Amino acid sequence: MMEKIEQTTYSAVMGAVVSSIRREKGIEQSDVAARMGLSQASYSRLEGGKATYSIDQVFLVAEALQVEPAELFQRVCTTVGKLKAEEFDVIAQQRSNATGSQSSSVGTLVAGAALGALLVGLLSKSK
Repeated sequence: MMEKIEQTTYSAVMGAVVSSIRREKGIEQSDVAARMGLSQASYSRLEGGKATYSIDQVFLVAEALQVEPAELFQRVCTTVGKLKAEEFDVIAQQRSNATGSQSSSVGTLVAGAALGALLVGLLSKSK
């Protein structure tokens, strides 16, 4: 029997980090979406980890949140490190045009609000 592991995607981590920064700054999703030139639904998919950020969108969301792209990326990298230290598997989001399988192990994908709650717990443990 294959071991069941908890996993998430880099896109979900990015979305959770963006959500955290947005909430820290008291900015509504609709405001960030408008600043990025996206619909509310499209932005919500990005923040929820259901869609992947393009490099252009990384720069646009950083600008909308008034943070440097390097700071945003550093927070994502730090968060990925913390998740891996807690034995989470962080994987690339499977694309429809991808070949081959991502992993042979069965995993429970954590995204959206569940990932946000997990990150709040991880970050509060480290203080």
